[in-house]
Amino acid sequence: MTRYAAWIAAALLLGGCARAAHPKPTPPPLLIDQRGTTMPFREAVKHIAFRPLIPSPQVLAYAVLPPLGGPDTNAHRGLGIEFVAHGQALLLSQWPKGTFAVGFGHGGGPTASCRLARYSPTGWAWITPQAIVTTLQPDGNVDARFVAAEARALMDVDSCRGRAR
Repeated sequence: MTRYAAWIAAALLLGGCARAAHPKPTPPPLLIDQRGTTMPFREAVKHIAFRPLIPSPQVLAYAVLPPLGGPDTNAHRGLGIEFVAHGQALLLSQWPKGTFAVGFGHGGGPTASCRLARYSPTGWAWITPQAIVTTLQPDGNVDARFVAAEARALMDVDSCRGRAR
């Protein structure tokens, strides 16, 4: 073997070792992984009984969520969608309201349709005209004003345009 070929072989071997010594870090788990059972969209919609709002083309994951109340059936289960908006990861969760009185905010009383209510320092909630309980929260450290603005934008898309908020 010529000296030139030996150098090439050594460089290839060392280059391969260097890549193996520094594997790519595993990304942190998504918030949605803690909320429900993640699965592809086509599978997830088989386990819910409403038409969900899909917030963004940049969806990271879908999950079937346990019901807000009542039996664990398709009619009561929710859908979580973790997505990216303006570079920020957010979790949109949706459930059928059914006959439940749902309250968010300071008073805790029933929430009216298309009324945005804060339920945590950075989490917002509303009920759609189609009686879908909806929450939006960040996955990570995101300003509450950004989350509120995204919630208002989603409300406009989801039949709340022009209604009192």
